[in-house]
Amino acid sequence: MLRPPHRRSRAALQRIERKDSARTILIALTANVVIAIAKFVSGLISGSTALLAEAAHSLADASNEVLLGISLRRAAAPADDLHPLGHGRERFLWAFMAAIASFLIGGCFSIAIAIRQLAHGEMVKNATAAWIVLAIAFAGDGISLVQSLRQARKEAEERGWKVWFHLLRSSDPTVRAVVVEDGAALIGLVFAAAGLLLSHHLHSGRPDAIASLLIGLLMAATAFALGRPLADFLVGKSLPPALLEELRRVIDSDDAVEEIVSMQAVYVGPEEVIVAAKVRPSPRLSAKDLGRAMDDLDRALHKASPFVADVYIDVTSHNAADGD
Repeated sequence: MLRPPHRRSRAALQRIERKDSARTILIALTANVVIAIAKFVSGLISGSTALLAEAAHSLADASNEVLLGISLRRAAAPADDLHPLGHGRERFLWAFMAAIASFLIGGCFSIAIAIRQLAHGEMVKNATAAWIVLAIAFAGDGISLVQSLRQARKEAEERGWKVWFHLLRSSDPTVRAVVVEDGAALIGLVFAAAGLLLSHHLHSGRPDAIASLLIGLLMAATAFALGRPLADFLVGKSLPPALLEELRRVIDSDDAVEEIVSMQAVYVGPEEVIVAAKVRPSPRLSAKDLGRAMDDLDRALHKASPFVADVYIDVTSHNAADGD
């Protein structure tokens, strides 16, 4: 059975051509693997549960980057008969799995060892190595955060948005995940440092254990913050109302369209939507003119928004008031 080729949005094609997401993931993965090993070793030497929690934090972030990398590869697969709209939503699926992994690997482990430490009250031993590792980790996570923010800033400028608005509203899970994870990692390091400092001055292991508990709760909150928006995209989220209204105006202003009966634009991947509209055409148009007018409308919608991947227009004789 013949079917038209799968079309991609301008925004998606630009992202694929730049390969910024892959570069951001690779930098974050490298930093997290090295840092996780250093935190784990120094945590065992010093007996600091906060450092062990931070090791789990970095390990969880590294696993997230692996899953995000898999999502890039899977989403690049061409459309087929079973997936006629492509594999773009796999980006949302694997990113959602990464959020779950972060909660299970980092959050639960950190909370569990914190409870154990609070019960036993063990003291932190040699903290010199721990302070060195914390400083190195802060630098590594800071470099990764700078790279991810650079990508976010570039994408936001292309859309004409503020960078924080872009991070909150963007449908691309990669850059948001790395920015949030790196930001949470830096906060976790502050918790760990505060726990070590208070444990040293108070001669008690409890502040270190409380720091581990806070790191676990931080990871759980981060996982929920990243996972909740992805659930909407997996279910089938619409283009934001303001952007949807822009596309509606394009259709409504077309001379070939008498009335818009219904319209929707649903994400089928990061920065890619399928526009489906049912319209009542102008009665003055012949069949040949109508076909040409719908092709022109298709091009106008693509020009109006960089997120439009494909357009499906259903021509009907019904009115919007008919409810059909």
